[in-house]
Amino acid sequence: MGPDPSRISKLTPPPKAVDLLIIGTGAGGMAAALSGAVLGLDVLVVEKTHQIGGTTARSAGSVWLPNSRHSAPGSDTFEQAMDYLRNAVGNRLDEPIAAAFLRAAPEMVDLFEKNTSVKLRAYPYHPDYLAGLEGATLSGRVLEPMPFDGSVLGRNFAHIRPPLAEFTLFGKMMVDRVDIGHLMAASGRLSSFCHAIALFARYGVDRLRYKRGTRLVMGNALVGRLYHSLLARRVPVIRSTEVIALHQTEGRVSGAEMVWQGERVAVEARAGVVLATGGVSNHPKIRKSHMPDTLFATSLVVDSVTGDGLELAEDVGGHLGPHHESNGFWAPVSSRTRADGSIAVFPHFVLDRGKPGVLAVDPSGNRFVNEATTYHLFGLALMARHKQFPEGGCYLICDDAFMEKYGLGMIRPKRMGLSAALRDGYVVAGQTTSQLAEKINLPGEALAKSIDRHNGFAITGVDEDFAKGQDAYQRNLGDPAQRPNPCIGVVRQPPFYGLQIFPGDIGASVGLSTDACARVLDKNLEPVDGLYACGNDMASLMAGRYPGPGITLGPAMTFGFIAARHALALKRKCNLHVTDQG
Repeated sequence: MGPDPSRISKLTPPPKAVDLLIIGTGAGGMAAALSGAVLGLDVLVVEKTHQIGGTTARSAGSVWLPNSRHSAPGSDTFEQAMDYLRNAVGNRLDEPIAAAFLRAAPEMVDLFEKNTSVKLRAYPYHPDYLAGLEGATLSGRVLEPMPFDGSVLGRNFAHIRPPLAEFTLFGKMMVDRVDIGHLMAASGRLSSFCHAIALFARYGVDRLRYKRGTRLVMGNALVGRLYHSLLARRVPVIRSTEVIALHQTEGRVSGAEMVWQGERVAVEARAGVVLATGGVSNHPKIRKSHMPDTLFATSLVVDSVTGDGLELAEDVGGHLGPHHESNGFWAPVSSRTRADGSIAVFPHFVLDRGKPGVLAVDPSGNRFVNEATTYHLFGLALMARHKQFPEGGCYLICDDAFMEKYGLGMIRPKRMGLSAALRDGYVVAGQTTSQLAEKINLPGEALAKSIDRHNGFAITGVDEDFAKGQDAYQRNLGDPAQRPNPCIGVVRQPPFYGLQIFPGDIGASVGLSTDACARVLDKNLEPVDGLYACGNDMASLMAGRYPGPGITLGPAMTFGFIAARHALALKRKCNLHVTDQG
C-alpha cells in the first residue's frame, strides 16, 4: 500500500524543479501525474482550489475505454471501435487523434491496474449510446471504478471534493446504481435487505469519525483511487495554489510561476507542463460567445473551471480550436434552492426519464422528444424548444404510481422527499391533468391529449411519434418488468406531477487545439514545445457528439497517459543527447 498518505503535509512547499508539472486534479490531470510517476518521472501536481477532484468528483465516474482487458475476449477490436467513432462523429472526427486514443486506452488501463490503486470493472450490460450504429457494442467499453474505502486516506480524505448532495442519501452517504437496486428491493428480497443493512451500518460507523460516508463510488471512487495512488508514490499534490504564468526557455515551455501561501514561486518543468484545469465551461466570455443562450445559468461543472488552461496556453502560443457541432455536452436538469440559498442543479441522466410512465412536454403541452434518448440529445431538443418558446417552460409529467416506484429528479423512490418538494415548489401536483396544467401554465386540452396518446403507445409498445425504447441503449434505461416496451407506461393514477426542466451543461467540447501526442498546437498547427493538454482543456475528439457514457473521462485519462509518455520520451532523448555531447 506504500507509506501512510496522511503524513504528507499540505504545507510542503512546491519543489523548485520537477520533470513534469500537472495543473489540475480531475481525472485527466491525476492520470497524467500517476502515469508519469509510474514511468519514472519526477512529478508535481498543482490544484488551485482546496479540494481534489474537480468535476470528476461530482460525476458518475464512467470511463469509455474500448478494447481493454475488461472487454470480453473477441467482443471488441481497434477497428470496430474506430468504425463506431467514424459513424458517431462523422466528418468532424480527427482520425489520428482517435487512433492514438484507441491504441493507448488499453495500455493505460494495464499500467494502472498493474501498478496503482486504480481498479476498474466493466458494467455487465451497458450499450453505447448510439446503439444502432455500426461498430457499437452492448458491453465492455464502459468501465467504472471499483468502490473505494476513503478512510485509507486518513486526514487526506477531507481533501476530496464531495459529490453533489442531491446524489446522496441523507446528504452524506454515496450510493451507486447497484445499491439503488438493492434499496428498492430490500423489502422483498433477503439479499437486498442484507445489502441495505450493511450500507447503513457502514455509514453509521463512518459518521462517528467523518463528516460523510467513506465508502466512495462513482466519480468520488475514481478520484479517491487516483489520489491515493499519487500519495502512496509520494507525488506532491499542492492545493490552494494558482498557476499564473508559464515560463518559456528558447521557445519551449520550461516551467511555471504560481502563488503558494501568498508567495510567488517558480517551478522548473524539465520535461513539460500538462494543462488539466477542466476546460472553459465557466469562462465568462467563452460561455457567452460559445454556449447557447438558452443554457441554464448554473453549470454542473464546478465553479473553479474558468478557462485557466486556455489563458495560460494563449500566452505562449496556444489557441482555442474551432467550433464543434456542440461546443459543450448537454443534459436536461432541474433546479432547486437549497436551505443555504445556493442553487442545486440535478442532471436527469438515467434514473427517471427513461422509465415507463413519464413524458416530456413543451409549453404547448405537446411531447417534443424521445424521453429515453441520450441526455445530450435530450438537451439539444430542450434548447430548440426554449428558443421557440422563450417565455414558457418544459416539464416532465408523471403520475403517483411512477413517483412511488421510481421517484423523479431529487425525489427518491417511495416518494422520499416529495412533501418537501411540493412545499418549496420543486414539483407541482394536481388531482387531475387539467388542474396540473393550470398550475404550470400549460394548455389543459393539449396536455390531456398528449397523455392519452402516450398511454396508447404503452399498450401497443410502439411510440409512433419518437420511437422511444426502440434500441438497446434506451431499453437499458427502462424497466424490464414493463411490457411490451420497457420505456413506455401509462400515466393515469392521480395525483399528477410536473417538474420543470432546463437545458444544462456537463462539460465543454470545444478546447485547446492539440495533436495526437496531446501537445498544444499554435495557430499554425505546430506544437508548442513542452506544453500538453488533456481532459476538457483539450478539444474533445468527439467534436460535440456524445456516443457513449464516459466519453469525457475516458479520453481525459488516456491523453493524460499519452502526455506523460511523450514527456518521458522527450526527457530520455534530451538526456541521451547530453550524454553524447559529453
